[in-house]
Amino acid sequence: MTRERLPEYVTAMEAFLSGDYHRAEEAITAAVEKVPDDVRLLHLLGNIKYTIGRLREASAAYEKVIAHDPTACEAYYKLGVCYVRMGELHKALPAFTKNVEGNCHGHVMSYYWMGLINSFLGNDEAAQQAFTLLHEESSESKLANFFLAQLHLRRNETAPAMRLLEELLAMSPEFAEAHFLLGQAYSQSHDTVNAIRCYRKTLELNPSDKRARLEYERLVDVPSI
Repeated sequence: MTRERLPEYVTAMEAFLSGDYHRAEEAITAAVEKVPDDVRLLHLLGNIKYTIGRLREASAAYEKVIAHDPTACEAYYKLGVCYVRMGELHKALPAFTKNVEGNCHGHVMSYYWMGLINSFLGNDEAAQQAFTLLHEESSESKLANFFLAQLHLRRNETAPAMRLLEELLAMSPEFAEAHFLLGQAYSQSHDTVNAIRCYRKTLELNPSDKRARLEYERLVDVPSI
């Protein structure tokens, strides 16, 4: 019997689309028991398990998808996200890499995750490469600017960090953390006036930011704004 003729598959799809995830889980599990090698059923099983937070079971489903079809690059992306959420970063990286190699849906966000994971692991060069690709392939999104600026500042490369942050803030002027990071860039460049301006703006947006307050008060040498 084909998947489309399985009543359990129809029920699973209807329940999943309507948000009845536990009913969808019961139905898709029954469908997979009848047709255990169907890649589409296994992928839907993974999606449903992921949605209800059963990450270990979701990852197992995506791994079965990949075992049956190594070119199923969308499954690699979802598998990578499962591993990230479970804290298994070293397993997540190869999954996102496979998704990128397949150049299918989600590959741009794979660059984001690859950059973030490598940054967490201290692999700055790999992180910069991934965030640069994200920046190039998704120019309308300025999220990569923030992480690239952090990496530049670690190497005291203030000019590219400032350019990236100014570009980001032109798009998102209420991004308090970006103002703080720009203040750090100006501080590294010994531009006290602009550093003070950035820390003041950070505190306007987030008065509870103790880091910005300490930096501001250190530079102006007064107890408060």
